[in-house]
Amino acid sequence: MQFSLSKIISYSFVALIGYIPVAYANETVRLCYEDEDYAPYLRGESQQPAKPNPGVLVEITQAAFKEAGQKVQYIRRPWKRCMHLLRDGKIAGMFGVIHTKEREKIGKYPMQNGEIDLERRLLFVDYPIFYNAAHSAIQWDGQKFSGTTPRIGTPLGYATVKSLKNEHKITPNTSFLPETGLKLVSEGKLDGYIVEKNVGLSLLSKLGLKDEVIVHQPPFKRHALYLVLSHDFYEKNSKVAEKIWSTLAVLRKTVLDSIMKKYMHKIQ
Repeated sequence: MQFSLSKIISYSFVALIGYIPVAYANETVRLCYEDEDYAPYLRGESQQPAKPNPGVLVEITQAAFKEAGQKVQYIRRPWKRCMHLLRDGKIAGMFGVIHTKEREKIGKYPMQNGEIDLERRLLFVDYPIFYNAAHSAIQWDGQKFSGTTPRIGTPLGYATVKSLKNEHKITPNTSFLPETGLKLVSEGKLDGYIVEKNVGLSLLSKLGLKDEVIVHQPPFKRHALYLVLSHDFYEKNSKVAEKIWSTLAVLRKTVLDSIMKKYMHKIQ
């Protein structure tokens, strides 16, 4: 992240965010994220961050914690495992998380006057249905499904699982990670698969399936993604936590597009 983060941090954050206490300087905190290659946001499939390009969300969170005077140790685990570690206070936080009321019990989100603070999100993302028009005739108008109940897959533990069950009475197939799920869509074994748009497009490019599996419009959901901190970390470091979220808001407005373009150029 040599391109512009250092200058922005040097000249902008003192005025925009204020002084961060030095009491937490040199403290190493652990952040957890998925151990899958979900470009452009997360790169690599090992339990350690990929080098030199770990992904958009890794770069931007690393910059925010660095500005707070804290070193970060990243660990990679399956999604639900990260959620359990967050709930149990064994990590400082995880990122790329959709807000739900239920998840407020597991971790701390940026809040303003008792409501989720959308301004301090990481970014907005779309979750479309990926489908194969030759095998599937999914009928989705942005609000409801019509016609035959579709066979839809989505990752285990994602908010899309409960949306499908609670709002549409559809029990999704959660047995497959996105790469396998998209292959099954191409083969007509699933009618559709829901995953974040850029992640899905990147995987289709990798699999050579961009002409077979396409994005259904409108998207199934549009969500804001957040950095969520453990309740234990927030209780002990509330001022630092608030400044980290505020730093992320500044980074989103100033350098996120540049970071995103770097990765999108690599996967197109």
